[in-house]
Amino acid sequence: MSIVTEAALSAVPAVPPTPTAPIVRLTAAEREAVSRLTETALQEVRDLDVATRLNHLSVRAHELPEALRSALVTFLVTGRPYGGFVISGLPIDEQAAGPTPLAYTDEPTGPEAEKAAALLVMVGSLLGHPFSYLTQQHGRLVLDVFPVRGHEESQLGSSSATVLEWHNEDAFHPYRADWIMLLCMRNHDGVATTFAPLQDLELTPQTREVLFQDRFVIKPDESHTAQFNARTTGFDDEDRRVSEAFDQVRAWGADPQRVPILSGDRRAPFVRIDPAFMERELDDVEAESALEEVIEAFDGSMREVVLAPGEMLIIDNMRAVHGRAPFAARYDGTDRWLRRVNLTADLRKSEDRRFGAHGRAVV
Repeated sequence: MSIVTEAALSAVPAVPPTPTAPIVRLTAAEREAVSRLTETALQEVRDLDVATRLNHLSVRAHELPEALRSALVTFLVTGRPYGGFVISGLPIDEQAAGPTPLAYTDEPTGPEAEKAAALLVMVGSLLGHPFSYLTQQHGRLVLDVFPVRGHEESQLGSSSATVLEWHNEDAFHPYRADWIMLLCMRNHDGVATTFAPLQDLELTPQTREVLFQDRFVIKPDESHTAQFNARTTGFDDEDRRVSEAFDQVRAWGADPQRVPILSGDRRAPFVRIDPAFMERELDDVEAESALEEVIEAFDGSMREVVLAPGEMLIIDNMRAVHGRAPFAARYDGTDRWLRRVNLTADLRKSEDRRFGAHGRAVV
């Protein structure tokens, strides 16, 4: 396996599409080893319940190629490369994947989609614990990112014609993911995922100090609301836990608490920001100015990462933001399709708030 750093990217021969992020490239032998391991693991878990299946795949992850495990452990322990990186050469066959889904109710279950889900769980388990939200698509653990007719101009992953503004995933949520994993199944149009690490930003000391203070407001995005779920996948309003989860999201939107944008180590801080769902008028001139400065800094640092089938972008959701460039969707089964998993470093902090068949859907 070869690891390509940001500094060395300019020396790498251009093989379109080339992501502008650090890349870990699997060799042909490593790709074959990953393919065999994934297929074997899937056969072993076929008849297991979903929670046991997750545990088994996590154990099998320790048999992934050593160089890949080393890169993941280094990223976990040091945070470097800050923001995230791409794993290239994973064994995904676009032709075998079937058509790109068209609606939120479409749940891909073919062999290639199952292989992608297993890869996400195995690779992800070397960083943290896969989890989901009870307020998104019935708490499904593996989500699919594709364009949906009627969402073209929305600020949702299912939009297409408009820029999906950069953000931290689920920035409003107290149990937001530590890492996000995006595995490409199809991307004929070379649609770019936009990506920027906080570490790249140049901010004034005064602005940094303000950003560390509880002076900012982030509201829930639409995908977690009862109204959106009712229009797309539906939900069981007879289930008390589901109703309570949507009530909590509604409360966060109606009476949001002020939070900091930066936290943690001041030399390598965490970031929590989602401009599309943040209040800009805060009755606090200094905070409003700091917010505008950090938004402009991210705007000026944005990179484009164009994923191809078998490429996985791992995003440090605490140290980087991501979004998506606009494109023209066809809705014919050939549009861009990514499979996505959220990872948390600590399942214990949501111990009394997790439900679902897999026990990982957070309320």
